[in-house]
Amino acid sequence: MSFIERSVAALLQSSRPSKACVLLGPRQAGKTTLLSMLSGRGSAAWYSGDDCASAAALLGLQASSDIRTLLLSADTVIIDEAQRIPGIGLLIKRLADADAWLEKPVRLFAAASSSLELSAGVRESALGRIEEICVWPLSTAELAGSSSWGTTLQNLGTRIVYGTYPEVCTHPEDAKKILINHCGAMLYKDLFDLSGIRFSIKFENLVRLLARSIGSVVTYEGLGRETGLAKATVMDYIRLLEECFIIKVCPSFSKNLGNEMKKGKKIYFCDTGIRNAVIRDFSPLSSRADAGALWENFFFMERVKYHSLQQDFSEIYFWKTTGHKPQTVDFIELTDQKMRAFDCRLSPKARAKSSEAFIKTYPDCPLEVVSPNDLMRLWQPKLPFN
Repeated sequence: MSFIERSVAALLQSSRPSKACVLLGPRQAGKTTLLSMLSGRGSAAWYSGDDCASAAALLGLQASSDIRTLLLSADTVIIDEAQRIPGIGLLIKRLADADAWLEKPVRLFAAASSSLELSAGVRESALGRIEEICVWPLSTAELAGSSSWGTTLQNLGTRIVYGTYPEVCTHPEDAKKILINHCGAMLYKDLFDLSGIRFSIKFENLVRLLARSIGSVVTYEGLGRETGLAKATVMDYIRLLEECFIIKVCPSFSKNLGNEMKKGKKIYFCDTGIRNAVIRDFSPLSSRADAGALWENFFFMERVKYHSLQQDFSEIYFWKTTGHKPQTVDFIELTDQKMRAFDCRLSPKARAKSSEAFIKTYPDCPLEVVSPNDLMRLWQPKLPFN
């Protein structure tokens, strides 16, 4: 397995030339490879925030005539590792503005492995001039497309343990080393450089605590007590981790019942392999005490990837009641006010958790028990509410 076709490529090819297309997603998820494919279909001007000379050339574009000259020199302008270029938001705004006046607009692409700089740069300075597309690690549908669903489901236990980063999937013999090295670079070097985190030991303790808490409801106050960090600092660190595409927060859903949990959150890792690298545990799924939580994390991210590709702006929540005997539903998807609920189980014969209160309160919401065998069905495009 040397090359795996990415579903997101179709979104990139259909992006409007009148807007700058910004690729966001974890480091090493495949953004640069996708941009390389785009650059090979005509003349392309390529810049990278990792290259000092390249970044300096971009920063040297001061006059409007300089911008226009650049745009007229190529069919496509690509800026990789854009988060490392100071003032990238204003630069993209100027490129997009000038491009709109060209008789034949060029295609503008930027890629970033962190939205830390972009959130205060591109999204404010280039408002209305960008189209954001997320590039996640590989989905099971993409893996199946490169082999078969039978093979993918047969190897799913390995994928849940080692995750789906492209390099991990194409070089499985080096998976553990790749993940541990990647975890160190992504979690600490990149994030520390971008954010200026001061309490590095407590930050690392927080990351490990989050890794051991997947599938569990947490609060910022509780995380603060266990790590010795102030609540506000915990909130800042979790925001940074999410903006660097290391974790993804799943909020609680509450609408009708007075005892529906409102403040708790579940926090999952964007890749289960990275999660296992954090705790240094790559034991087989069959022998793990946390196998159920890993499957829940894996399923959550598969649905995140699915909705990201569909661009349907769905939101995903968990549901839980408070009190002595709480009832739970693992996930609720809300798409155009239509609800769909899932309970994750490793065995296809397992039944849903006790959720009578949910069924009574939301009788029109279908509740499905999902096991690893259901992944192929859940990636099909014609399911209700998909």
